[in-house]
Parts: sequence; C-alpha cells; structure tokens
Amino acid sequence: MMHMSFWWGSNVGDVFFSGLTVNGTGPMVALCLTLTALSVAYEGLKIHGAKVRARTARERVRSASCPPSESATLLSLEGSVSNGPLSGSNLSRRIRKLAAEAVTFLFHSMLGYALMLTVMVYNGYLFVAVVGGMGLGYFLFGHLSMKANMENIQAHQTKMICTTRCLQQGAESCAMSHSAPCPSARTTRSNYQTLT
Repeated sequence: MMHMSFWWGSNVGDVFFSGLTVNGTGPMVALCLTLTALSVAYEGLKIHGAKVRARTARERVRSASCPPSESATLLSLEGSVSNGPLSGSNLSRRIRKLAAEAVTFLFHSMLGYALMLTVMVYNGYLFVAVVGGMGLGYFLFGHLSMKANMENIQAHQTKMICTTRCLQQGAESCAMSHSAPCPSARTTRSNYQTLT
C-alpha cells in the first residue's frame, strides 16, 4: 500500500528489491542503522567532492603561478621527451584521476537518490534515520566542508601566487594574470600566499 502521509510502523514490506522484506522490529532497527550509516557516508562523499575541487583549483593556480627558471628549463629538457604534457603516462594518470572522480560522483548521486526514495516511503522511522544520519554526517564533516569550500573560493580568486623561488628570483620571474608588478625578494611574505 502506498502511503501519502507519514506513518509509524515496522512492517515496511519490500525495500528496493523484491525479497528484501522488512517486517518486524529487528529488521526495522537494522534498516534504520544501515540508513543512518549511509547518510553519514553521503555527507562524507560530499566533503570528498569539495576537497577534490579545491585541490584541482589549487593545482591549476600553482601550475600557472611562476614560470620555471632558465636553469630549471634546461635541466628538465632531457626528461621532457618522455614526460611531456601529452605523454602516455601523464595522459593515463589524468584519465585515471578523472575516472575516479566520475565513479565517486556516480556513487554519491546513486546514494542520494536511494536515500530520497527511502524517505518517499513516508515511514517516520526511516525519515528520522536518514535525516538524523545526514545531521550526524554534517556534525562530523561540516567544518571540513567549510574549509574545503573556502580553499576552493580562495584558489579561484587568487590572481597571483608567488612561490619561495619566485620571491628569491625577483620581479622578472613571476607570472601574473593582469600584468601587476611582482614582489621582490625584499617584500615580506606575509602579504602574499606562499606555496612551498
């Protein structure tokens, strides 16, 4: 029977698959604990996605922050044939990274839809288990989410990154997005984000 309002009972019937039947208090408690754990995992995967986006943004800014020095360019020419930007190892590493991100996104989306369908049964116990698990997940991971999102925003808004090597090389070596003057080695590093 399809319920269109909240009801409280332990005889849910089939859950997701035919034969996976919840009839009684024991199976209902087990289902609620499982849903709580899956809701916490859902929030954890949300944090993981935010961290991956922040890391990608930081790497993008770091790669464009300071061009290699002339000596570093000459020293790296020998290895550039096998490790160039379009070499097989870099391409396969990038494809593996993108595939891992896609699988994580797919699992996160499937888990979210499964939890939504569970709530749509309108059983009060299942609703409390899912929402309580998400609240617990946010309690455990919410501060990490805020930190990852702030790092992501900061990386997207950063116009210039000077590494320690840039600061030592002087004004000629730093790359800026709007041709602003680069700080010299005498400039205090507290005014700039320094990557090591």
